[in-house]
Amino acid sequence: MADRIVVFGAGATGRGHVGLLAWQAGFQIVFVDSDHDLVKLLKSAGKYKVRLYGRQYQEVTVSGYRSYHSEQREQIAAEIAEATVVLTAVFDQNLPDVAKTIASAVPACRRAARKIPLNFIGCENMQDSSSVLGKYARAMLSGEEMAYFDRYFGFPDCMISRVVPKPEPDRLVIVAEDYNEWTVRAEAFKGEKPAALTALELVDNQTARLERKFFIHNGGHAVCGYVGFHRGHKYIHQAVADGVVAEHVLGVLDELGRVVQKKHGFSSESIKAYQQNFCRRGAIAELRDQVLRVTRQPIRKLSCAERLVAPAKLALEYDLPRKWIVKGIVAALRYSHAEDQQSLELQELLRLRGLTTVLQEICGIEGDSPLAGEIKRAWEDWSI
Repeated sequence: MADRIVVFGAGATGRGHVGLLAWQAGFQIVFVDSDHDLVKLLKSAGKYKVRLYGRQYQEVTVSGYRSYHSEQREQIAAEIAEATVVLTAVFDQNLPDVAKTIASAVPACRRAARKIPLNFIGCENMQDSSSVLGKYARAMLSGEEMAYFDRYFGFPDCMISRVVPKPEPDRLVIVAEDYNEWTVRAEAFKGEKPAALTALELVDNQTARLERKFFIHNGGHAVCGYVGFHRGHKYIHQAVADGVVAEHVLGVLDELGRVVQKKHGFSSESIKAYQQNFCRRGAIAELRDQVLRVTRQPIRKLSCAERLVAPAKLALEYDLPRKWIVKGIVAALRYSHAEDQQSLELQELLRLRGLTTVLQEICGIEGDSPLAGEIKRAWEDWSI
C-alpha cells in the first residue's frame, strides 16, 4: 500500500496545515480542488511555499504532489483506493460533493480487493464534519457496497487548530502560524493510525478537547473579530493591540475558560496556559489575518451549538459569569458587511422580525430565558 494521503481542498488549510503536516511526515500528497485555475497552477508549478510564523520563522517548499479537479471522480477514486488516509478541508457546504467521490471510491476499493481500513477525516471548522461526511456518502450506497463501506471506511471526527489566512496575492505562497493542534476521536478510528503521522493525535476525550478549542479559541477569536470590526480594524493583530478589544477578549476568555473547566474538568493551569497561547498567537502581525475572515457567516456562528451561544447557555446552567460572552453575542448580532451575505440577512431579520425572534430562531434562546433578557439589555446599552 502506497504511503499517500488524499486531501480534498487545496486552499489555505489543505496546503498550509494538514497537507503540509502529512507531507512533512513523508507521505505522498494528492490534492483535490474545485478551482480549475488553482489545480492548473499547482500542476504547472510543481511546488508551493509555506511560511510559518510564531516562535520561530520557517519556510517550507512542498513538492512531489499530484493534483486533480474535483470532477475527475474516477481518477480520484483510484487514488483513494491506494490511500493511507483521506482528509478534507473544503468548508462544510462542500461536503456533499466530496461524499459523491467517496461513494464512487467504494467500487474502486472493492475492485482493488482492499481489506485495509480507510479513515476519512473532515478537517473542517465544525464539530462533527467527519460523521456528517460519512452520512452523506452512505446515503448514496446500497447492498454489498454499503456493507463494504460500513466494514472498512471510518469517519472519526476531528479538531484542528492553526491559523492559515487565505493565500494572497501569490497563490503559491501560504502564510501560516507554526502552531498545531490536531486531534481525532480514537474510538471511531478504524485500524491503526499511520505511525509516521505524529502531528495527528488520537484521543479518548475528543469532545473535551474540541470544546476547549471551540469555546476558548474560536469564541475568543470571534469576540476579537466582531469587536475589532466595530472598532474599525482590518487585521486581528491590530485588534489585539486595541485596549477596548483586549478588555473584551480577556473578559470573555476568562468566562469561557470557567465554562470549559466546569464541564470537562480541565485543571486551572491547563486552561490558563491555553488562554495565554491564544493571546500569543493572535498577536502575530506577519499572518495579516483579516478581521473579515473571522467575522464571516454570523448566522452560523450565532447558532445554538456554536462558539458563543453554546457556552453562554452552559454559563447560565452552571450559574457562572457571562457578561463578556453576552457582549460578544451582541457584537456579532450588530455586525454587517456588504460582502458578507449572512450578515445582511441577519440585519434584515432583525429589522423585520426583531431581536426576540432572532434570538429564538437563530440562537435557540427562548424569549423568557434569563439569557435573552441579558442579551436585550446589552443590546440596548451597546457602545464600543
